[in-house]
Amino acid sequence: MQRSVDRGIRARSTGRWVVAAAALVVAAACGDKTFNTVSLLPAVLTVSSASNNQTGTIGLPLATPISVQVTDQAGNPVANVIVTWTVLTGGGSVATATSTTDGNGNASVIWTLGATPGENTLRASIATGASVTITATGVAAIGSTMSIVSGDLQTVADGATSAPLVVMVATAQGLGVENVPVTWTMTGTGTLSATSTTTDVNGHTSVTVTPTAAAQTITVTATAAGLTPVTFTITVP
Repeated sequence: MQRSVDRGIRARSTGRWVVAAAALVVAAACGDKTFNTVSLLPAVLTVSSASNNQTGTIGLPLATPISVQVTDQAGNPVANVIVTWTVLTGGGSVATATSTTDGNGNASVIWTLGATPGENTLRASIATGASVTITATGVAAIGSTMSIVSGDLQTVADGATSAPLVVMVATAQGLGVENVPVTWTMTGTGTLSATSTTTDVNGHTSVTVTPTAAAQTITVTATAAGLTPVTFTITVP
């Protein structure tokens, strides 16, 4: 009988010890802040609508710097993330290859468009693999010069038609400007094929002249708004 009583006492003591030990483990775990912390990785990269889909002058920086934001899975901004900028198309350049996000998760860069009119694309990416593509459209500046391409100083017989009198409207970078109206005027006796034309994709446009009298000099002048006119001279023997 005494042995049964002793075994019961030992069992109750052992049970109390196990419960106490378990309580200590739980308390230690609750006191360990690291145990309860879950780190959220940068997961989403978005581009500011104000900086995407801009239109700018070829060869020049866009008016608004490109801005992106990095957020975690919960939508919270993430600071100190390196954003890498890569020009994909258009041949432009960025002011710096990488930028680091600020306290609001934002990073920005100045983007200079390429020298050819049309679409330019830029990719922003981070080390986790998240990326976004930004698009811009480059357009030629207002034509800054007009020059003679060919057709000047011809000799044309009475009644014959001249070779084309060709002009080019170009930017300061030498790129042709499309859709520029050009007005043509003539002194002398003859007919012009047109009194107004429009430049093509290469910035070129032209007319021809048909003299209607011999022994004269004909001049043909091309004029475009804001540009210095150019003049062709044709000799009719």
